[in-house]
Amino acid sequence: MCVQESADDRPTMSEVVAMLTSESVILPEPNHPAYFNLRVSKVHESTSVVVPCSNNDVTITEEPDGR
Repeated sequence: MCVQESADDRPTMSEVVAMLTSESVILPEPNHPAYFNLRVSKVHESTSVVVPCSNNDVTITEEPDGR
């Protein structure tokens, strides 16, 4: 949730602390993450190529209560 493009979509630090310390906080569904560029270096050349890349897949896993 901290990778959202718009700062308005990101949780505040106090919300993050509450998420990490509470077992009863219901987490909101995350929005799509921002796009990013991935820098890929060629193996035998001294130049680099910037390849636009986006990974907008989200996996949400709920762990069973262990206590």
